Amino acid sequence: MKRYFLLIIAISILSGCSIAKEESSKETKAAETAGSQQLIENQDVYVPNPQVTDDYALKKAGDSISDNKGELTLKAVKDVNKTFNLDGIVYTIKDVKLLHFIPDYSLIDFYHPYTHEEEFDFVKIGVELQNNSKESYRFGPLAIVNINDSIHKTWEDDFYLEELHGEILAGQKKQGNLGFIVDDLDNIDTVEILSGELVDQDKKKIAEPVKHVVSIGQ
Repeated sequence: MKRYFLLIIAISILSGCSIAKEESSKETKAAETAGSQQLIENQDVYVPNPQVTDDYALKKAGDSISDNKGELTLKAVKDVNKTFNLDGIVYTIKDVKLLHFIPDYSLIDFYHPYTHEEEFDFVKIGVELQNNSKESYRFGPLAIVNINDSIHKTWEDDFYLEELHGEILAGQKKQGNLGFIVDDLDNIDTVEILSGELVDQDKKKIAEPVKHVVSIGQ
């Protein structure tokens, strides 16, 4: 009888351990799934630029904001949201802004290759790229930008440096900004954007460059 009673206790303990192990496994799997989901979600999280104050909160001309990177003022803005489809690459020009920036002293050396002024105007262009194809390509969202038909910049003048040019893998999404320092600019009338060619991994041209003119204030 005693042996029978001990056997029942042993079976109960083993069953309890099995259940606990199963529950632990379920919890671990759920945590892993949640972690993977969080990683996927975080791919779309905007990461502030390390050398430019974030202009997200600036909505109208005259709005200003300060942080440890400097003081930023919005002078003009145009929501564009123009989308182009290039053989599976969805390219969107989101907005164009004219801003005035007084960088913090700690960033002066960073800006010296672009300007020797302690404060300056710049044109910022927000873009988004989505590769919906199964192929990897190379593409530059902006090769040349012409501002007011008189100021000409190339992709090499961009100081945001957010790695938007180059390879874009199958299924990959890129979003960010390009910024171009200009002399004091009271008004911004037009911004003409010319992208690079879309080429495959063998450098074969797949699609012609995109050209789009943004009229500010219209």
